[in-house]
Amino acid sequence: MSWDANDKTIEYTTPFQLTKKIIRNVPSILSPENPRNSAEGKIIVITGGATGIGLAAAEVWIRAGAAGVVIAGRRKEVLDRAAAKLGDLANGSTKVLAIQTDVTKVPDTDKLFAQIKQAFNRPADVVLSNAGAITPMVKPHEESSEKWWTSFEVNTLGTHNLATSFIRSQADPTKPVGTFISTNSGLAGIIEPGLSGYSIAKLAAQRYIEYLDAEYPSLRSFTLFPGIVVTDMLDPAFATYALDQASQTGAVVLYLASPRSDYLKGSLMSVNWDVEEMEGHAEEIRKGILRIKYVPVLPVSGGKGFWTDV
Repeated sequence: MSWDANDKTIEYTTPFQLTKKIIRNVPSILSPENPRNSAEGKIIVITGGATGIGLAAAEVWIRAGAAGVVIAGRRKEVLDRAAAKLGDLANGSTKVLAIQTDVTKVPDTDKLFAQIKQAFNRPADVVLSNAGAITPMVKPHEESSEKWWTSFEVNTLGTHNLATSFIRSQADPTKPVGTFISTNSGLAGIIEPGLSGYSIAKLAAQRYIEYLDAEYPSLRSFTLFPGIVVTDMLDPAFATYALDQASQTGAVVLYLASPRSDYLKGSLMSVNWDVEEMEGHAEEIRKGILRIKYVPVLPVSGGKGFWTDV
């Protein structure tokens, strides 16, 4: 084991750690400068793409030679600034678009993919569903139902709207192709009083990805934990634990967009996990060990229940 379990700075990482090695930056095997990770010819759409993790992912894909990078978000002025920054980085090598989009509204997500088809004469190849919303840490009775529900509108409904609009934009929506990745959170896997709306919405979004994989096996669908990164959404209480890099998400998305990651389809991935070690366990992962298990003791989840002892 290459990390100290007593290190307090990783106490929010180790509960979700799969591999012996914790990855805290972009390793050479995932580097956008590595020819194996080329994004040449690919078009990626990133919601929440004007700031934080989304913007860093866009930068990684430009460095990997993507044909197109489309950032989407609700705030036009923020999108415009980000697009200008990305355009300077691309220097004409990658076509950069910024499209104002509210993922909670189907007309917006449909228009997003229609504009992409108009700009590139074909559908997108990869979608990173990265738009998120988190409410303040309060108990449910302390805020309105409308505000509590906001987490579901953005994190769950937004993921659904983006996925279905992406699917409908394709030549054969019954057999969609490409890659759809949903950024998620470790809060989907724990009970954290005060964050019920966000936690449950993220858990539902993870299950949604599993359904996408089951209902559209030709579409490559994944859930991705981006680690703990310093962004505008980070609660200051977690700053001590924010040891991960925003660019890691973009690099892992490059990996997930390639056939090398087929063993992970429908499953959870984390930027903190060592892909070389994971590939050594590909057969186990294909059996669903990185998917949600409903009440493990029950037979439906592989358990035996009490009645099987009778």
